Amino acid sequence: MGIRLRIKEMAESVGIPDAAELSRRTGISYDTAYRLWRGEIGGASRGERSVGVMTLHRIAGALGCKVTDLLEEGDRMSLRAAAA
Repeated sequence: MGIRLRIKEMAESVGIPDAAELSRRTGISYDTAYRLWRGEIGGASRGERSVGVMTLHRIAGALGCKVTDLLEEGDRMSLRAAAA
């Protein structure tokens, strides 16, 4: 499952029904929330746009989880390597 589906499923489970509400609760732009919700973001390896760390931090805060909960194992390893 990709990051977009994890975020969308987690958002819906906490009562965020759409991109507009995700934008409102997180403070990210509607454009970013909409692209994320529609799956037009988050697949950098396929040439799609990537999600910034601060955007992930805001989304995780709104969803009541950790940033690492939003990432797949390969993404976690890349994040750890970048932090080192």
